[in-house]
Amino acid sequence: MSQWVFAEMSGASVRRDPQETELFKTEDAGENEYAGTDALVREVIQNSMDAAIGGQPVRVRFGLHPADDLPSTDRLAAYFSRLRPALAHRNIDYLPSGAPNLQLGYLVCEDFGTRGLGGDVTLGKDPPKRHPTREDFFWFWRNIGRSGKTGDDLGRWGLGKTVYRAASRVGCMLGLTVRACDNLQYLMGQAVLRLHEHQGTEYAPEGFWCRGCDATGLPVPIQDEHPIRCFKQEWSITRTTESGLSVVVPYVTDGLQAESILRLVAINFFVPVLRGELIVEVAGPGLPGHQSIVRIDSESIDRVCRSLSWDGKVSQKQSCPPPIELAKKSLATAAAASTTRLLGQTSMPVIDEEAFDEAVTQDLRQRYADGQLIGVRVRAALPRQKGPDDEGEALVFLRRRGGVERHESYFIREGMTITRLNSKRSLRGVEAWVSVEPGPLASLLGDTEGPSHISWDTSNDERANQTWKKWKGRVRFFSRIVDSLAEFLSPPSDEADFELLSDFFSVDKTLAPKPRQRQSDVGSSNRTFVRPDPTPRWYRSSAKEGGFRVTASRDLPVPKDAWLRIAVAYDMAGGDPLRHWAKFDFDFSKKEKGQIKFKGSGVVASLKNGNVVDLKITEPEFDLSVFGFDVHRDLFVRIEEIDPDSEVSK
Repeated sequence: MSQWVFAEMSGASVRRDPQETELFKTEDAGENEYAGTDALVREVIQNSMDAAIGGQPVRVRFGLHPADDLPSTDRLAAYFSRLRPALAHRNIDYLPSGAPNLQLGYLVCEDFGTRGLGGDVTLGKDPPKRHPTREDFFWFWRNIGRSGKTGDDLGRWGLGKTVYRAASRVGCMLGLTVRACDNLQYLMGQAVLRLHEHQGTEYAPEGFWCRGCDATGLPVPIQDEHPIRCFKQEWSITRTTESGLSVVVPYVTDGLQAESILRLVAINFFVPVLRGELIVEVAGPGLPGHQSIVRIDSESIDRVCRSLSWDGKVSQKQSCPPPIELAKKSLATAAAASTTRLLGQTSMPVIDEEAFDEAVTQDLRQRYADGQLIGVRVRAALPRQKGPDDEGEALVFLRRRGGVERHESYFIREGMTITRLNSKRSLRGVEAWVSVEPGPLASLLGDTEGPSHISWDTSNDERANQTWKKWKGRVRFFSRIVDSLAEFLSPPSDEADFELLSDFFSVDKTLAPKPRQRQSDVGSSNRTFVRPDPTPRWYRSSAKEGGFRVTASRDLPVPKDAWLRIAVAYDMAGGDPLRHWAKFDFDFSKKEKGQIKFKGSGVVASLKNGNVVDLKITEPEFDLSVFGFDVHRDLFVRIEEIDPDSEVSK
């Protein structure tokens, strides 16, 4: 008989209400959209891919079921009546039968072509180091924030399974595994809620749905055939005898939408799909074309992407489909990629003339200028805390398309998109993506990712420092590799660019008349310059007395989620004015009389430094005026496009 088992609290127990589920929610979710959808898709699929058997693609199925598909009220009471005191903080009413009074359906996540949760189901403590068995059952069910995964796995925080409970209004998950190692089936559940009292006794937040405890007090899974068969029928499990894992998320939030799942599958895992390593099926209401189920595989992904809406956040890569056509061509030509020398052996790696043989450099630049697809295998030394350096490599694909359109750059670690990484906003007319395959570099970069795996963050010292040294500069190098290669491959121009310094201007000199040119003593010159067309921008700057103004340009539309960084200093005869700025010149942070004043509309300004502000553009017709500077001194202004979400932490 199944039951919920919670540990009793003792006097020495630490009283804690778990908050892990908040790690997987984003503030960028749309209206009526579940904030943890991205994390749910990412964690479910990466855990399944980590458990791949090999020799066949991993198939993952997301099945969304409405409330009408729930088990009977009596059966729901049998599953969830014990959770009532632990759910008091969620204000969930219960029916007289003992079932939660929630008009919500459920989600079923299943994977196939995976090994299932193998290992000793009665193991209650960490296995010895270098244990020959993976002990997946132990690490999945009996640990939170701890993982048995290694650097060869996509995830390694031990928090991935939290996404199931985070999506459940009753804070629990129910899981059935069929194991490839012995074909045995085991059924278990887990809830992580709050400290609570039940029948006069205080219990811990963590509980197990199981068949009871063994002699040591360890909750043990259900193995009897009858309850497992009933479980499959009640919760629409499609698994029969195939190995893998099926997880039920009961009373799933109604903000979880089938189309959002499809879109995030395409964004996060288009590379393994194109390689034939992954197939994903999504079933439920709200799919494109009123379909009941949509399958994403190597043949259908392009068609599925065209059927989806792409009006989400740029910072989450939800404003346009992933580069399917570019990735297909890149994967077909990867073997012909040019290779750098081993960089960073004595100092931090850099892309310069020494990175390639001269003939390779000339060939790459010519092909890049001609708009051909370029593949570059970038190699760099990775110093370890112990032993010799490792060698890491990333495969970078670039194609110059011309024009001023901005294309999203994709960074892929072991088949999974790191969504908050991108090229700089000023890089236009270039398509690019980066692939880091399993190996030392993937291990280092994985160590820098947080639990949600959306960026390479150099502030994650504790994890990376255990294995690597002098690693932060190398992480920044690979995070900016698209920008570095695009700049290196662009041939230097031999024509005058009169717009090169358009963002650097002197207030007084801009308004002053041009000096008269002196006539040559040796006749007149017939040389003439043809002024090139200026590079169009979506913003423009102009001088005004005692300050400057930044407004929307008429040349290009303002991008979605656009940001500008404005740095200001008084000009000087030599050196970098911005480096020599001092607070006694002026200070944006001071609000006393006589200080610098800001006046604008359609923007939100945030102070970065006493002479630097970041502007979030909120309206297409934005306008910012900054004045109050010394009119007797020249002003030096630099304006840059930035993407705060994709900048690597420093």
